[in-house]
Amino acid sequence: MIKSWDFCEPLINRALKYQDTHTTDDVLRHVLNAKAQLWRGKKSCAVTEICEYPRAKKLRVWLAAGDMKELLEMLVDIEAFAKSEKCSGVMVVGRPGWKRVLKEYKAPYTMLEKEIRYE
Repeated sequence: MIKSWDFCEPLINRALKYQDTHTTDDVLRHVLNAKAQLWRGKKSCAVTEICEYPRAKKLRVWLAAGDMKELLEMLVDIEAFAKSEKCSGVMVVGRPGWKRVLKEYKAPYTMLEKEIRYE
């Protein structure tokens, strides 16, 4: 696990630059506590988590960074894992560019966010 984390940490750091909810320490803690799964390729890595909703269980690809071709290849194993965990679907949360390469995935909704400042 430590060798995988040492390889993945800089890649995860790159992915985390596009969000403001977690640090690499938070991600590592989730992986170590089995709340998230770490996927490592030769040039890429991804982090997933199983999300349980009242009427469905879905696997969410939460973070991904590295070589796009390899990430798409890794998605085959990620989808197989989701099936083995009896998830009804796989969600990919990421930048808009994912829509260009994930032709089998639909965008059933758009997430918009407004930052609220408080003091």
